[in-house]
Amino acid sequence: MPGYVLDASIWIRIGRHHPPDIFKRLWTALDGAIASGVACSPEEVLHELARGTDGLDKLLSGKKGLFIPLDEPLQLAVAAVLAQCRTLAEPEAERNRADPFVVALAQLHGHTVVTGERPRRDPSGRMKIPDACDRLGIPWMDWFAFLRATGWEL
Repeated sequence: MPGYVLDASIWIRIGRHHPPDIFKRLWTALDGAIASGVACSPEEVLHELARGTDGLDKLLSGKKGLFIPLDEPLQLAVAAVLAQCRTLAEPEAERNRADPFVVALAQLHGHTVVTGERPRRDPSGRMKIPDACDRLGIPWMDWFAFLRATGWEL
């Protein structure tokens, strides 16, 4: 099965709309995908989630293998992504801070990015994850495409 790198927006969506006490099959499937290395996120996503007040960071931080720590290969990959996609991250902004890490992790491991973002409408505006993926030849999909690709049923 191919690998997937999930963006913070996907975890937020799952947390808000698919609570684990109701969507038990989904969370079991997620746990299996995490344990097998099929689904992951860079550790920077956890830092982004920690700024929220919903406790999602605490729920997810206990999932061993989900958050990939920043090591030298990932750091170099992030630098390469930012060199080609300069407006993907705003250094001063806290929001979307994990975006280049998501793209770089997918590129580094040949995974597909799963994101709730849509490509930018204004070509002169700030790049979004799909724009960076398209520029770098990295496959990406939204939540529903991910569910279809994995064959999971809610």
